Amino acid sequence: MKSLIVALAISTSLIPARGTKEKKPIPTTKAPAPTQVGNFIFKPDSKWISAPNTPMVKASLAHTKKTGPVVKFYHFGQGQGGGVQANLKRWKGQFQGSPKFSSSEKTFGKQKVTLVTINGTYLSGPPFARKKTPIPNQTLLGAIIPHPSGDVFLKMTGATKDLEKISSDFEKLVSSASPTLPKKSSLKNK
Repeated sequence: MKSLIVALAISTSLIPARGTKEKKPIPTTKAPAPTQVGNFIFKPDSKWISAPNTPMVKASLAHTKKTGPVVKFYHFGQGQGGGVQANLKRWKGQFQGSPKFSSSEKTFGKQKVTLVTINGTYLSGPPFARKKTPIPNQTLLGAIIPHPSGDVFLKMTGATKDLEKISSDFEKLVSSASPTLPKKSSLKNK
């Protein structure tokens, strides 16, 4: 009986009193841990938070909040996933008609990276689905980081108005890629 009373007291203490608002958790400004994808370590700053992954996605980071735009990291292994040109063509094909397309090659440290921006009507849906849902005013920010152990691909899609505001944060995240490994205890290995 005593344990029932204690359990009841604990459970009712978790229910907010009538007329009071539940306190919302205070958002953290701590950056996610460095994340290894392929042979690279990415060091996100506090503008990024960890987001759920899928089996094909090695890591995911949302911008600023859980519902913010999500960048997905892919690595398929040596010789897999296609090269730079094949992926640029594939990503462009995920848009209806003739989207606005730009790509550039940059070097961060000693690492070459291909960056891409595509604007237009995005065709949303599973990768091999015949029927896709066209969503206008969308942008894809992408990066391809070549490496002999397998290229790493970063891809972020969302409303153009949102991604235009964070494109510099995306590029900063890409530039944080380093082939050198920090202490393994602080890594999420992928």
